[in-house]
Amino acid sequence: MLASPSNKAWSWFVGILVRYPRTRVGIQALLIIAVAFLFAGWATSAISRHYTIGLDLQKRTCLPWTAYLIHHEPPIQIHRGELAGFYPKGKMGPSFEGMLVIKQIAGIPGDELLVKDDVFYVNGHRIGPLDLLAKLNKPMGFFDRRVWVPEGHYLFIGLLPRSYDGRYWGFVPRQDIVASVRPLW
Repeated sequence: MLASPSNKAWSWFVGILVRYPRTRVGIQALLIIAVAFLFAGWATSAISRHYTIGLDLQKRTCLPWTAYLIHHEPPIQIHRGELAGFYPKGKMGPSFEGMLVIKQIAGIPGDELLVKDDVFYVNGHRIGPLDLLAKLNKPMGFFDRRVWVPEGHYLFIGLLPRSYDGRYWGFVPRQDIVASVRPLW
């Protein structure tokens, strides 16, 4: 579907046709403008189908940015440290169902994850403490474990304290990752 041109653009377009109706300038202008309108409509439609701007306006956020450019295509390659979007499908509770969740990829297939004394490590690098034990009504040491990220799965985390993320609910399958994300501000 083509985007509708604004009224200002239409009046400019009609003005050229009235001033130069059957001259070479008028016909060339008509062709150029028609092609430009068709391309602009197609480009706007194609871009808006694949990209959106996302805003995180929650009181407690899990990432330090407010606005994101979201590319609504599964990433071809997934790398540790990138942001991506997924649908949690029962992992995070009913308030997140059907919502696109954006977090950072902290673990890729084969990575070692260790939680020791309620501090989280990926491949021996300290990520940080588990800050939600009291809120989740869990005793100290409840999440302590050593596991490896299974093939075809990824670990997503937030970068700010009190992020409810994969450290608590586990891994996201590759097929649930539906968007690449870039922070804007």
